[in-house]
Amino acid sequence: EGRSAESSAQRQRVRQIYLFVGRVEQALENVSASRNVDDLRSKVRTLAIKIADLKRDLDPRAQRERLNAALDTVSAKIADYARLLQLEHATENVRLNIRELSLQFGRLSGRTDFLWEVGSGQNWVGYHIAGLLALHEHLLNLSLNPVPRFLVIDQPSQVYFPEAWPSIDQTPDGQGKIESSADIAGVRRIFSAISHFIDVVSGQFQVIVTEHAGSITWDGIPHVHLVGNWRKGHE
Repeated sequence: EGRSAESSAQRQRVRQIYLFVGRVEQALENVSASRNVDDLRSKVRTLAIKIADLKRDLDPRAQRERLNAALDTVSAKIADYARLLQLEHATENVRLNIRELSLQFGRLSGRTDFLWEVGSGQNWVGYHIAGLLALHEHLLNLSLNPVPRFLVIDQPSQVYFPEAWPSIDQTPDGQGKIESSADIAGVRRIFSAISHFIDVVSGQFQVIVTEHAGSITWDGIPHVHLVGNWRKGHE
């Protein structure tokens, strides 16, 4: 009987040990599960923030506000370049119209005109240059800008001098280089506006101009570099 009671007590102790080990294992599982839940809750919070950001970015009202803000910025820059180029209507409310892919002018009378309705060929060229420079200036200020950092302009002087100059040092009529004229001053303003743009963007851009006008239209203007002269017979 004594041995039986001792054996029973031993089995009871072993049972209690197993019960204790079981409770410890359960507690450890609960702790592990608790940590997993915390991790999941942290991930849920992070994803909720991302979802809120995406919803805000995709919100049509927010998109319109960002678009209007960009148009305001670009339009103001176009007006600045138009004043540098001394274009007609530069003092009016000029604005980029992305629906018509053109510029519109708000008159003091309340009337709105588009670029094709106002001005001359010189204005057309001038406002196109002003628009391109303003757009690139704005794009260069964006953190993500896939647009290449160069612009090619072909013969901006053509509206001033439709005929080719016989040489880089002569005027179209074959005369020697003259001091100045209204047309030459107009072309120089184009090169000066481009030079101003290069200053504004700290030289982080290249403008390539192919031109038949002589050096009097660009000589002495900063950032203008003659790469080559491909006139017939030129050595």
